[in-house]
Amino acid sequence: MRLRNSAVPGVDPVSGSDVAAEADALTQSIGLLNDEVHALSERAARLHEAGLPEAEWLLARLQMHRLACPNLSGPAARMMIQASFAALEEHREGLSRDAAELQRVEAVAEAARAEQARRAEAERKEAERKAAERKEAEQARARREAQAVAERRAAAAAATPAPKTRAPGQPLGKMSAPIAAAPGRGSSRIPMQTQVDMSSDSNVFTGFSTNLSEGGVFVATVNLLPVGTPVDLTFTLPGNTRITVKGEVRWTREIDDRVPDVFPGVGVRFVELGMDAAQALHRFVAEREPLFYPD
Repeated sequence: MRLRNSAVPGVDPVSGSDVAAEADALTQSIGLLNDEVHALSERAARLHEAGLPEAEWLLARLQMHRLACPNLSGPAARMMIQASFAALEEHREGLSRDAAELQRVEAVAEAARAEQARRAEAERKEAERKAAERKEAEQARARREAQAVAERRAAAAAATPAPKTRAPGQPLGKMSAPIAAAPGRGSSRIPMQTQVDMSSDSNVFTGFSTNLSEGGVFVATVNLLPVGTPVDLTFTLPGNTRITVKGEVRWTREIDDRVPDVFPGVGVRFVELGMDAAQALHRFVAEREPLFYPD
């Protein structure tokens, strides 16, 4: 610290104890000032790390207020103490101004962070809204397609004067080869029509069942998945019993214009069925007449 000549007062005769007391007070005041400079510098450093350009200038300004205790021994100790107190007061005033500027910059940075967070939240909500709209559009498209298939089937049935019996060897549409079933896995298939929500890792759509058993279900849909694809199914049994189960596509049936009264879709085998769902399916199957009995 360099002292100005005008800041050095004349020498007054004082006792050694008075000089020592003033020297201690000066040392404590300088220590408090330096502590405040350190705390403000840490705040400015955080702003600098966050990339605010004003922070670098503030750091330099704050370091200018850091003081060292002068040599207070010797006959000029009294003058050095008075000059140091004058310089200390100037630095306190400058530090107060720089602290106010630091607070202003921090407020600007906080407002910028809040605005960034608000925009991020708005973007997240917009992305969720668009995803929900896409899902709803896909489900609506699947329902329209399933409805169109059902209407075509009804129209074909109405145009036929008598029910047709499928002759041996008549195709049921182009079907994939089913994957091998587990030994001993046979159960009665029960006619049932209900909406089925089906999803895989890359698709979400809605179809409807035409029959089901305790081991699986046929889902009529134009959204065919490859054999072996894991799927999640949700449907409701009569009596408002909701079933959620994990399954696997075992075979598929494509649209065939030669047999418009036969639905396209996928045969799904249940692979993870909870106890309550399994009991509900068992009761439902046991109380109804099957389409056929497996060999």
